[in-house]
Amino acid sequence: MENSPISIEENSRQQEKLISFLVVDDDLRARESLVTLLQRRWPDITQAEDGEQAIALIQQRQFNLVILDLNMPKKSGDQVLTFIRQKKIQTTVIVISGETSINKVTEAVRLGAYDIFKKPYSFDELEHSIRNALDKLLVEEEKAQIQKRLEHSEQLHRYMVNNSPDLIYILNLKGEFSFVNNSVKKLLGFKRSDLIGRHYSEFIADEDRMKAEYLFNERRRESRSNRTIELGLKCNTANSSKPFETSTCPIELNSMGIYSVDSKGSKKVSTYQGTYGVARDISSRKKAEKLITYQAYHDLLTKLPNRAMLLDRLDLAVKQASRTGQTLIVMFLDLDRFKLINDSFGHVVGDQLLVEVAARLKAEIRTGDTLARLGGDEFMLLLPQPTTRIQAESVAQKLISSLQQPFYLRGKEVYINVSIGISVFPDDSNDINTLIKNADMAMYEVKSTGKNGYTFYNDKLEHAAAEKISIESGLRKALKNDELEIFYQPQIDIRSRRIVGVEALLRWNHPQFGLVEPNYFIEHAEESRIIEQLSEWVLKRVATDLFGNTEFVDSEIKVSINLSASDIRHKEFPESLVALTREHGIRPNRLEIEITENMFMSDIQACTHKLQVLSNKGISIAIDDFGTGYSSLNYLRELPVHTIKIDYSFVSEIEHSKKGAALVAAIVGMAQGLGIDIIAEGVENTRQSEYLEELGCNVMQGYLFSRPVAVNEFLGRVATQQENQSSFSKV
Repeated sequence: MENSPISIEENSRQQEKLISFLVVDDDLRARESLVTLLQRRWPDITQAEDGEQAIALIQQRQFNLVILDLNMPKKSGDQVLTFIRQKKIQTTVIVISGETSINKVTEAVRLGAYDIFKKPYSFDELEHSIRNALDKLLVEEEKAQIQKRLEHSEQLHRYMVNNSPDLIYILNLKGEFSFVNNSVKKLLGFKRSDLIGRHYSEFIADEDRMKAEYLFNERRRESRSNRTIELGLKCNTANSSKPFETSTCPIELNSMGIYSVDSKGSKKVSTYQGTYGVARDISSRKKAEKLITYQAYHDLLTKLPNRAMLLDRLDLAVKQASRTGQTLIVMFLDLDRFKLINDSFGHVVGDQLLVEVAARLKAEIRTGDTLARLGGDEFMLLLPQPTTRIQAESVAQKLISSLQQPFYLRGKEVYINVSIGISVFPDDSNDINTLIKNADMAMYEVKSTGKNGYTFYNDKLEHAAAEKISIESGLRKALKNDELEIFYQPQIDIRSRRIVGVEALLRWNHPQFGLVEPNYFIEHAEESRIIEQLSEWVLKRVATDLFGNTEFVDSEIKVSINLSASDIRHKEFPESLVALTREHGIRPNRLEIEITENMFMSDIQACTHKLQVLSNKGISIAIDDFGTGYSSLNYLRELPVHTIKIDYSFVSEIEHSKKGAALVAAIVGMAQGLGIDIIAEGVENTRQSEYLEELGCNVMQGYLFSRPVAVNEFLGRVATQQENQSSFSKV
């Protein structure tokens, strides 16, 4: 701070060095004497000996100060002043003259002289006048620069305001537009003149007028002079046939009150003058928000409501139905065979099919109903209005019928069905999630009983589902707790009465129900994929039970093991089975796997390949329960089948039905003609065995010969048979 005065004085000196003087006088001694005195302070001084030379120099450069004598040859000082005035040259002129008549003085002042001194004069007085003139000059220059900056700032401000993408406005005390920028044309389609002098409420959307009025009145309170709010502004529809028709533009409005401050005594009083505000177009943001909201509540593929919207509407419908004591219906829809179509034609065509399915289903429902896509090929339908079970059945039948017409995908006719489960509020539940679960459960009941139909939820389905979960959980525990056991049922050659084969049958020592057979749990094991673990366990147990026994290994008895469809469909099924036989020391020619006809009908080509791999390794293939599935001579020709097992249901008809006996005879004859071994299951009496023996079916299995027995009992019989065989050989 101590250096500030020195700095200011130094700055003043620097400015003075830049001042330029022109001294004009025909008296050489007087001129040079004045120049000598002036140069002590101001170094830039130019001399002229007459008016003509002075005018020439003034034309060449700019002088801040001209000290001018009036009486000079060639051109006088008056002529120089006249030249400066006419050319509007910016400079300050101080006159020094021996002429002091009133006319001369008046004329010099009229022509623009700043000051006049009579020769001889006091230099101090002249210097004082020069300093005053220079101070005035500096003030004027500074004022000019400030004015220039203000003009530039104003131009910049106007440019920014008028070119702002936002609408900038000012309202007067009455709420009328007193200013609006050029953006009003682009934003609202109005000219600036359309708004000036008109009340703001004329341009506010009808539904937002109360909000805008509250906002405008609130601006009058200084404590709440600034606030941001969203409003709708009316837009002029330029291309409309109706010149005054308007639409609405959503804007984000930031407004503040304008106040003047007056001093009244010791207090300052603020007076409201109007409102200043900025309105920003938020149409793009609103569209984005609308799109995000739409995506959050709709399925983007089918444009149907999604699970979130369905739950919202279902919750509302349940509340309304609870108040009015009415019923509502929830339907769970699942397309049948969609996965097959999706895998065959690809996901693009599958998506196209879903879109067409959605359109057909939607065409069959009422305006107030909600059809939603939950994902994949699952849909849900809410019938919120009072709906009876009869009406629900009618809707379900229409939905099923709508999908029975063919769909055309890539030029091919494709047919698809739908399974529908139905739950009823409040009969089945008062909870929306439980209603959906019950409808889903009913749908799976339709799936399990043939598909392409509908059914209502009932308590039995709940018990069945609970039982399914219990069985699945129990099986997992059974594998850990060693609750599983293998029983063995011999296969007898009727001619020699010897055991030539044995079927390994899985049993579950259930902690609650005792010993249970596979028909109690196999289906659930296949659904939960536990079946693969069970199959591996069976193979390992058979290896432990039988192939560690010397008598059995020497007997050449073949072991039959049942496999499931899940085992066959596994990608690495042949390789993993062969690896297990090697690991546990099972000779491939001693192993026979039994499969049912239904297992390979979905993909006979892939199944044939896998079974051929096993056959090439020496493992035999048997068709179990022959005749109860999709019997076809074609697959017998293609598959590497070694044995056919006649189902016990046919064997039991031998005594009671000629047709049954004829069917058995036909099966035996066909097998013999194809060179395939044959085994009859479920033989319970001698009449059945004699009939089969007459037909040439010599290997039988059933209660006539032996029930399924524990491993120790079976191995005892094998040991006895081996001893008898040994004794016979010695004889």
